[in-house]
Amino acid sequence: RYLRECLIVREEGKEIPWRIEFLDFKTSPPDFIKLLTDGAYLRMEVTPVNPPSEPVTLDWQAGEGRPTFVLKLEGADGGYLTFNPGDNRKIGEESEPASGLLWTSFRQGFEHVVPEGWDHVLFVMGLFFYRRKWRPLLAQSLALTVAHTVTLGPAAGGIDKVSGGWVEPVIALSLVAVALENFRAEKEANQHLRLAIVFGFGLIHGLGFAGALSEWLKPGEGFLSSLLCANLGVEAAQAALLAVAWVLTIGWHRSKGYRIVRMMACLAIAGIGTYWAIERVGWLG
Repeated sequence: RYLRECLIVREEGKEIPWRIEFLDFKTSPPDFIKLLTDGAYLRMEVTPVNPPSEPVTLDWQAGEGRPTFVLKLEGADGGYLTFNPGDNRKIGEESEPASGLLWTSFRQGFEHVVPEGWDHVLFVMGLFFYRRKWRPLLAQSLALTVAHTVTLGPAAGGIDKVSGGWVEPVIALSLVAVALENFRAEKEANQHLRLAIVFGFGLIHGLGFAGALSEWLKPGEGFLSSLLCANLGVEAAQAALLAVAWVLTIGWHRSKGYRIVRMMACLAIAGIGTYWAIERVGWLG
């Protein structure tokens, strides 16, 4: 019912009936899975009841909270069309090859960090407060990228089955680890140990992202390219956070005030991570 409120198919201006099949569920209508990160991604096959003789127009109705609708066109080279709420277009009128879905994948990856992934945001800020120098920052960012790549693909493709029951608490503990390790780095920095810590927890963060990604990105045509774009979106968001933090601290990062802010920020990150870890294992009820 919800989909029929959102999607209207027209032929020469006249609304035409269509039927739907949910590809990811054994029953139709489906028994919906538990929502992950307050959302879900569903594949549906929409077919006109009577094959149209003319090109059809799709209207994706506007409305508060409406999701993005991604349409895969027929044929091996059909490509994708992306509809935001309020969009309408004639199928075949525009040529938008796979770039539509690739951009959606990139955006989903970016939004998984900013503004939706506060645990990822705090983890990246924990990396920034290690040392405000480009070489350590780039090394940590590269280690995090490699770790994401190692676990993201197999987990999102269903090769490695993981349970969010332990992944999410460990992600919270990663905030505590990087934040407290920043205090040791003030006196005795060990770059190799730091990169090992970032890489290890980066593997877990990749599993967490894969849990959300696998809800809408399924193995098959376009999987690898979409996976790459989603990962690039995550890394772009992380790079943007580091760049913004760098710019905002220009001119006062050598002052005593910045050292106090850095210390308080690390303690806050560690405290939030501890609270989330306790909450996610269910000890807070």
